[in-house]
Amino acid sequence: MIFSQDACSTAQLDAELQDIARRLNLEKLEDALHFPKYFQVETIRVCNAKCPFCAVDQWDKSTPLMPDELFEKIAEEMSDYSDWIEFVSIQRAGEPLLDKKIVPRVQRLKDAGIKHVTMSTNASFLSEDKSRQLLDAGLDEVMMSIDSIDRPSYEKMRVGLDYDQVIENIQNFFKLRNQLNPKVIVRVRGVSFHDLENDESRAELARWTHFWDEIKLPHDRIYMKKPHNWGNQKEWDTVPEYADIFHPCVLPWSTMHVTAMGTVPLCPQDYDGKADLGNVWNQSIAEIWRGEGWDRIRRLHRTGQRNQIEFCRGCRLFDEEFHMEKEMPV
Repeated sequence: MIFSQDACSTAQLDAELQDIARRLNLEKLEDALHFPKYFQVETIRVCNAKCPFCAVDQWDKSTPLMPDELFEKIAEEMSDYSDWIEFVSIQRAGEPLLDKKIVPRVQRLKDAGIKHVTMSTNASFLSEDKSRQLLDAGLDEVMMSIDSIDRPSYEKMRVGLDYDQVIENIQNFFKLRNQLNPKVIVRVRGVSFHDLENDESRAELARWTHFWDEIKLPHDRIYMKKPHNWGNQKEWDTVPEYADIFHPCVLPWSTMHVTAMGTVPLCPQDYDGKADLGNVWNQSIAEIWRGEGWDRIRRLHRTGQRNQIEFCRGCRLFDEEFHMEKEMPV
């Protein structure tokens, strides 16, 4: 449900807030302040691709790799809330397989009691050996980012990556997963500029989806999402600017992001942590989550004033995705 300013009432906002609580399996939304249920932890913030829809050229790369001490602090604090946490994505802005410590870091999160550890990768470094290591370490889910099975289209979208190698890596991971641990979830997600009202675009999306039919399992997810403007930080002609939106977003009550520098951003759009809601180097996760910065963000979303936050103004990241199946509530 998307509200216009005139139609946005207290009753409607209350209904959406109740729905957020339901999505998070909470009796009341205030319970969300106990601790984040979802995390994205960025162990590395560099990437080997130059995708045109990404803001990679704008990232602050002064701290490319999360120090061991910071990662250990995060894992230790998470261990005290492992029954509460739903999942941890060990990836955020960068390509996680560029982190040479990614396998032991997955293992550390599993040792901390995290039920569901996931990552997103462009699959360019997902060799058979790396795939086996990740599965052995206990990775529960992986999202493969690939936008087209058509070579020219793929190479326009994933600039700098080897199409043949990526396709081979993904297909091999599926096969290895099916052999070693069929319970692991594989998500294949792409970014699409297509208008699905167009028959040709629908046909291309169908071909992309059916490409995975022979190797995917029933619990795998194949879907597309639309590009966005990174919280009004990236200007380009192909991404529309949306009118102001007034309904509350689920993220302020569900998900904490941590950059390689230890800063806590607002959301995926805030790639450099400019909202600066705290720093895990000198604060606990719980202190940050219950702190003044997050309180202000939640208050603005709760009262229909989210457009006062530049990253949130007109953001439809979780409204505009056209999935083949539903996305997780983070």
